[in-house]
Amino acid sequence: MAKECHPFDLPADIGLSARADSPGELLEALAEGLADLICPRANVHPRETVELDVQADDWHSLAVTFLWKVMDLIQADHMAVASVTVTQASPTGAHARVACERLDPERHEILTEVKAVTYHQLEFRPEGPRWTGRVVLDL
Repeated sequence: MAKECHPFDLPADIGLSARADSPGELLEALAEGLADLICPRANVHPRETVELDVQADDWHSLAVTFLWKVMDLIQADHMAVASVTVTQASPTGAHARVACERLDPERHEILTEVKAVTYHQLEFRPEGPRWTGRVVLDL
């Protein structure tokens, strides 16, 4: 029998698509969308602020690295995110303040676990006067 290999689709991904007026706002929108997928922000009452600093080589790597940091804050550090405010964004890095609180199983529902933020079909670019972004998450 000859060797064969065929690609197949996996239903274990979800995508986020966003638009905003600036790259910083686009990072905020994608990060808050990610947070809502994991633990909806409606029941989060922020009690602290976490500062995130991200270094990158370009807009694409910035988006992926930034979302990884937000994902780690939620899943590894057990924080529930209320909002994300990007105070500085350039192709080489970003600084953000994340309003959050410790995850409380009595009030916060974990909807899903995200395994990875991927480069698959990644978009982060200006489109006319606005910015558009798209990212695929591995669940």
